[in-house]
Amino acid sequence: MDIKKGQKLREEWGDKPCDHPSFEKETQGAPISGLGYVESKTGDYICTQCGETFTKVEKDEIEANRAQK
Repeated sequence: MDIKKGQKLREEWGDKPCDHPSFEKETQGAPISGLGYVESKTGDYICTQCGETFTKVEKDEIEANRAQK
């Protein structure tokens, strides 16, 4: 998910609680001369529901805690 889309999700979601049901790899796009628009992965993850950004360690911890329930 593009970093800007994640930001828009965060703004729309507001301060509501979120259990972060799923994640997508965060990407950041940029125009590259001769190549068009190229996306690169940031190494972070974005919650597809609320748009919050997490490191891989944080994402893995959330998923591990969810699996224990």
